Amino acid sequence: MHTSKYLFFLLGPIGFLIFLLSLTPWHKEENLRAYRGAIDLRGIQSASSGPVDLSGEWEFFWSQEPGKILESFHGNMTVPGSWNRETELHSSYERFGYATYRLKVLLPDVWVGKVLTIGMGTVWSSYRIYLDGEILGESGIPATSPEQIVARVQPRSFSFVPSSSQIEITLFVTNNFARQGGISSPVKLGPSEVMLSTRTRTIFTDIFAFSSLVIMGIYHISLYLYLRSSKAPLYFGFMSMAIGLRTLVTNTRLLMEFFPTIPQGGIQMIEQISMMSATALYILFFYETFSLYVSKLYVKISLGIVAIFILITLFGSLEFNSNKIAYFHLFIGLTIGYVLYVIFGIDFDKESNSSYILYGSGILFLGVMIDLFYTYVLKVSSHQISHIALVLFVFLQSLVIASDRSSKYKEAKLLTEDLQTMNLELFEMKEKLVQKVEDRTRTLNDTLQQINRELEIAQNVQRKILTPPEREIKGIRFDYVYKPLEKVGGDFLDISEINPGQVRVLLADAVGHGVQASLMTMALKTEYEELKKLDCPTHVLKELNGRFLRKFDTLESIFPCFVADIYLEQKEVLYASAGHPDQVLLSPDGKFELLHKTGPILGLFDDLEIQFSTYKFPLGSRLLLFSDGLIENRRKENRWSTVETIAARAGTLSGVSLQKLLEDLVVMEEKSRGDEQRYDDITIIAIESREILS
Repeated sequence: MHTSKYLFFLLGPIGFLIFLLSLTPWHKEENLRAYRGAIDLRGIQSASSGPVDLSGEWEFFWSQEPGKILESFHGNMTVPGSWNRETELHSSYERFGYATYRLKVLLPDVWVGKVLTIGMGTVWSSYRIYLDGEILGESGIPATSPEQIVARVQPRSFSFVPSSSQIEITLFVTNNFARQGGISSPVKLGPSEVMLSTRTRTIFTDIFAFSSLVIMGIYHISLYLYLRSSKAPLYFGFMSMAIGLRTLVTNTRLLMEFFPTIPQGGIQMIEQISMMSATALYILFFYETFSLYVSKLYVKISLGIVAIFILITLFGSLEFNSNKIAYFHLFIGLTIGYVLYVIFGIDFDKESNSSYILYGSGILFLGVMIDLFYTYVLKVSSHQISHIALVLFVFLQSLVIASDRSSKYKEAKLLTEDLQTMNLELFEMKEKLVQKVEDRTRTLNDTLQQINRELEIAQNVQRKILTPPEREIKGIRFDYVYKPLEKVGGDFLDISEINPGQVRVLLADAVGHGVQASLMTMALKTEYEELKKLDCPTHVLKELNGRFLRKFDTLESIFPCFVADIYLEQKEVLYASAGHPDQVLLSPDGKFELLHKTGPILGLFDDLEIQFSTYKFPLGSRLLLFSDGLIENRRKENRWSTVETIAARAGTLSGVSLQKLLEDLVVMEEKSRGDEQRYDDITIIAIESREILS
């Protein structure tokens, strides 16, 4: 296992053990804890000592109001703690209802006559505080009837001046919606200036967490908007903003200070939806960062679950939302378990800078688990360790970005230095190169002129080896278009009367174009002249294939070839096609048939199986042959240039001259190609059967 993983998986148990040790009361003196409804603070010697935690056993009167308390019917309740939790110390009460807490406090002489402050934390879900039987203040509106209760869970402070060394604190607490009723965070007492200082530090901590999260959230979102390389900073930024919003409605609940008219339901909705949104955004961030290791199906299911919980929260009541949040906490626990499972399988040697994310996630998970431990095991209000842990997580994530940016800055600096050195060298070489370029340019121009002259000669030679279109052959008329891609091309054609009443047509297409392909046509012309009068097109193709394999095997010469014999007296055409595209046979009435290939392309195999086919070729019939350059239109749209569409178009032009037919096909090819360049040579041959004149 990677060293980072060892440290990560040790972080949780060690951190949690330290947290549990911090809960033990070994550091507190016994006389500073409430016992059976009383606490003795007379041992305090300094007037500025405090604040003092009044935790311990308070007198507890279930379903009784202050002033109507039956002294004979009471017990003790541990503060902080929920009155409906199961313990060995007292019975479990219903979560909805009301009760009275009472504590006698023996004050030190140095506090008598000074302004003292009682600090109340989280109390579910409303309360009224009395001092020596007089109302000191309240949060929300507590009442014995659930319909009259106005819930308000907000930390508050109440100041007073004690006139004697003994005071009695009475709390009337009602709960009408929360899962756990009662005082769930410590009640503290101390001099006002000390309590104010303590509260100021707590508020500062929340403001620091909120501002840090929002600033880093804006930074990561801006980073994504500028770079757009990965969505991880975007998800991370929105997650920081969501948790930042949650810090305003937890712990000191700053939002309730600035907007006191917001109802408890609105505060609860903001708290839960921000937590749910942050969970979904963390899943997306983790998936975007480690997409090779995270299941996409799990991400989709998780996002669906979060969406359902958010909808339920938007339309649920205070009571319902308070109950169902436990199920979402369970989902958070499962998510943490899955993420730990994924982290166990990540190869951190390949994932650069991922250790920062690993440790940040560990700290965040530890904070979340501590909060859940407070809520479900201790059944008291948590200290909201999770959003402080998230601040550390955000800073660790920022280290990832800082590390990445610093490495890129170093690379850029080194590249800049290299470029400066290269610029100096290039500047020195520039003067030398200018003269060399001028000399080479003159030489190249002379060479290009010579090459152009030689290509023009080769072009004239190549055209002369083709059958001239003005040649007269009894029984047929023919015409063709020959358009090489460059000055010379790789298409070759020949139309000859090899025997009285027998006309042989050959069309071949050497692979490629330009000078190399044109040289292949010269060789093809030479070999074909010796084989032209063989009795059958299949024999011609087989002999051509054998000769090219023997003589030109090192040139890797392959080419499709089509040979057709027109028998004028029998009014038939016999053809063989070696790898050539389908050709077209047009009847006098404009109908067409496709002449499919009858064997493989030439130049690949020594032993070829080539068949031949025979079709009727009455007077007025036309044979339309073309190289594959006519149908190699590479445009994705308006692709008309297929053999079928060419044949159909030629059928509609059965009454026009051969020259007009060829011109029309060329125009259609150019229109279909549009602004795209041509990729191959184009050859089109049109042959028409006519009456033999004596």
